[in-house]
Amino acid sequence: MNKNINKFFFLPEDQHLFDYDQIFSVSSMWVELGMENVEATYDLYVRGMPKNRNFLLFGGLEEIVEGLLNWHFTKSEVDFLLKNQIITPKMAKILRTYRFTGDILAMQEGTVFFPEEPVVRITGKIWEVNLFTFFLMNAITSNTIFLSKAVRSFLASEGKIKVVTCPVTRAHSNESSLKFGRAVYLLGAPSAIVPAFARKYNLPTTKVNTKAYHAFISSFSSEIEAMRKAVSVFPNISFMVDTYNVKQGVANAITIAKEQLAKGRETLSAVVIDSGKDVKHFADQAQYARKELNKAGLEHIKVNVSGNFTEERLTELVKLKAPVNGVVICTDLVTSSDDPKMEVVLKLAEFQHQNAIHYATKLSYGKVSYPGKKQVFRILNKAGKLNYDVIGLENEKYGQPLLSFLVKKGVLQKKLPSLEKIKKYLKSQLSLLPPSLKKINSTTVYKVKVSKKLKQLFLRVKKINT
Repeated sequence: MNKNINKFFFLPEDQHLFDYDQIFSVSSMWVELGMENVEATYDLYVRGMPKNRNFLLFGGLEEIVEGLLNWHFTKSEVDFLLKNQIITPKMAKILRTYRFTGDILAMQEGTVFFPEEPVVRITGKIWEVNLFTFFLMNAITSNTIFLSKAVRSFLASEGKIKVVTCPVTRAHSNESSLKFGRAVYLLGAPSAIVPAFARKYNLPTTKVNTKAYHAFISSFSSEIEAMRKAVSVFPNISFMVDTYNVKQGVANAITIAKEQLAKGRETLSAVVIDSGKDVKHFADQAQYARKELNKAGLEHIKVNVSGNFTEERLTELVKLKAPVNGVVICTDLVTSSDDPKMEVVLKLAEFQHQNAIHYATKLSYGKVSYPGKKQVFRILNKAGKLNYDVIGLENEKYGQPLLSFLVKKGVLQKKLPSLEKIKKYLKSQLSLLPPSLKKINSTTVYKVKVSKKLKQLFLRVKKINT
């Protein structure tokens, strides 16, 4: 490491000091007031549906469980908080040996869910769960936004065009790029894998398809020279054919492919068209490329397109029946451009103090929260599709309960699922969607009911507090 470079950018452990002026001070107040052993339950959920969405896909569970079970505070972190009078000496003593000792109930990662439904329920010391407020909210927000946005393109493709993504470009950060890569991999886009992501999850390696893009093409005196140089290193390669002129680019790619065949070597895997005036223009260019490739006996070479595609433009491309094998979608997906925000909240639901259960709720306009330990129940219709959900108390009986125990008293109860298992489960969840929820260009409000007992408890708590 260069000793002249100071550490500036944030590291994973820096998240331990999220918003310290509020979170740590409030937790310290509970500890100083003799409430350090008060058990409390918090709900983590999304308030309100983002624009253009008919449903959400739950992401971030792995990050939450691993984060909480490995959470600890270093001496320097505790000393910093104490020195700046953000925590009290009693709180500092607790933090120096802190380990999570609570319970975590959650939906399975990849579950279809809807606003106001608790996706994670955490029970622990009232002050300790509070410490994770912003970590929990951020983990759900980023991962769920990526899954819930990206799935729209996979639905829009109708299985007729492969969705290809490139998360390493135009993401808001390195971390978001990796999280996005994980999300689209779960949706079935292995091409989104970046080396760090593949190495972290020890994913099976597949043959890499290299692409000679514009920077490479334009670094030689002519396009055809660049293509010849490229195949001398990686024979099975894709060429961007729009650097100068699509028709000439396709002709040059065909020349190179035939030269390769004559040498008994592998030929190109695809030609990529990266620019177009509109979707119709892309479709016309793809039609031309496909026709020329077929005429040359190169039916095996694919035609892919890229260039600021969205799920709406992909829908249009499918309707035009364009002879396209794959569409590269980057910027719109990795930034969730149509609605990049999601209002995730962590709310206190109940706590036990002085041998009594106290129910907590919020009554503010537009921000009402329900008290008690809750469960989310799913009811399917006769066709096996989503019909409606019920938010009720944990001991009620309705349809399938979606929240299950993962951690008890700080101990993981079952091994977290592999990416392949999550992928399989996510696919089964999408199969439950009725046609109305799969639509890209229209929105449908899914019915989420509140049980009678939960409503009664809410009214009882409301009466006490008003």
